[in-house]
Amino acid sequence: MGCETHFFFAEMENQLNKLIFGFLGEKGYGIIDMIERGERGTKVVEIFVDNEEGLMLDELAKLNRDLNRMIDDNFPVNDISKLVISSPGAERPFKYIWQLKKHLGRILEIEFENGEKTEGKLLEADEESNGILMIEVVNKNSPKISTGEIRAVNFGDIKEVKVKISFSK
Repeated sequence: MGCETHFFFAEMENQLNKLIFGFLGEKGYGIIDMIERGERGTKVVEIFVDNEEGLMLDELAKLNRDLNRMIDDNFPVNDISKLVISSPGAERPFKYIWQLKKHLGRILEIEFENGEKTEGKLLEADEESNGILMIEVVNKNSPKISTGEIRAVNFGDIKEVKVKISFSK
C-alpha cells in the first residue's frame, strides 16, 4: 500500500508540474523559481514567473485564478493547499539573459563564478550575441560615476546578477 500511494502522489506531482509549466509557457511566462513548503495536504507552492515586458498585478491575479481553477478542475484530489504565482521581485537574482532586457540603463551587481564582483550600467543584453552583456563599469562607492570602462560580460560566467537597489537620489 505504501509503495502504491507514493507512486500515485509522485505521478500526480509529475502531471501537475506538466500542467503548470505548460499553462505558464503558453501564456508567455518563464518560470524563474518554484518553491514547495509543507507536507502533503498542507503544501504551499510558490511559483515566480517573469516575461520580457514585465508583470502587472492584475496579470498575476488572473494567472493565480486561472491556474488554481485549472488545477482544481483537472486534479480535484491533490496535495497542494495553496498555490501562489508572483513576480521574482528586485531581490531575486536574474536566471535568464532575457530577463535583463527590460533593465537597460540600470546598475547591476554582478558576481562571477571566479568570485570577482563588479557593478555596471547595463548597456546591452542580447541572447543572439551568444549571451554577452555589455556594461559600463561604475564606481562601487558612487554608482553614478562611470570608470569609463566598457566591458563585455559572458552571461555563462556569472554566478549571480541583480539590479542594484539604491535609495539615494
